[in-house]
Amino acid sequence: MNKAILKLALIATLLTTSSLWAKPLKVQWRLRGGATWTGDLHGRSGENFILLQRPGKDLKPVGVGVNTIIELKFKVNVDAKDLGDLMEEKEFALVSAKLEPALKPFVEYDDIPSNLTPYNVMLMEAYYRTGDFDKTLAVAKRVAKDDRDPELQARSKVYQILAMIDAGKVAEAESLIRSFGWDKNLTEVTSPEQLYIMAKFMTLKKDYSEAMLYVARVIAFNSSNMDWMKPSELLCAEIYTEMGLYDSAEEICGQIEELYKGSVEYDQAKVLKQKIEKLRPLEKKNAE
Repeated sequence: MNKAILKLALIATLLTTSSLWAKPLKVQWRLRGGATWTGDLHGRSGENFILLQRPGKDLKPVGVGVNTIIELKFKVNVDAKDLGDLMEEKEFALVSAKLEPALKPFVEYDDIPSNLTPYNVMLMEAYYRTGDFDKTLAVAKRVAKDDRDPELQARSKVYQILAMIDAGKVAEAESLIRSFGWDKNLTEVTSPEQLYIMAKFMTLKKDYSEAMLYVARVIAFNSSNMDWMKPSELLCAEIYTEMGLYDSAEEICGQIEELYKGSVEYDQAKVLKQKIEKLRPLEKKNAE
């Protein structure tokens, strides 16, 4: 091959690797051999290599195998404490508005373990709380790729199924539940999140008696676990509403308002009570 053809081939290769032209990302990377370096990430070269450059005038970006990297540590342009405070204040739309642009430069590296997983977990929940279920599912799948923290992986599974259920996708939710094995051997010792998921799913299918069975197990055997007690009590009120048992639903809403002031469930209980107030006259009219 003559020099002119070789030069054209090189230019074509560079042009097809479009991320090379983007501004490098500052990153620290740890390799399986124990070495840790800090430098620039210039992009990807195919699926299996990323282009990294250590500090130094004479050094060029080199391809590093993705399977040799233990972790990438990026500098994320957000304040983690500020985000945590906003989550506590239920400013979920603001959280996603801050995190979306901050995480966008790193999306093409989401198959590599990194320090971004906690941020993605926060974004996943923020999307869910604002009812953006497609984005919830996409980020939850991203979190699931990082197998270093089983607890966060389990949390991503919860949000994957919740996004399907709340989007009304019965078949997809059922398929996901089965793939996780969460529809089998459900007893009082089953994790409260699995019981809650099954209660939500049965509610979606309008199998209210089965849904109530799972809700009752959460409430009876996990009373100290507020992460799942609060949504389970709210779900119980929602099921009663669907069944037309408005007095029972309102009673539970009142308990939630009394016990869980300032919580997401507190806000949702108030909305549910307003819904019941609108449903009562309709039920009375239909009965006449």
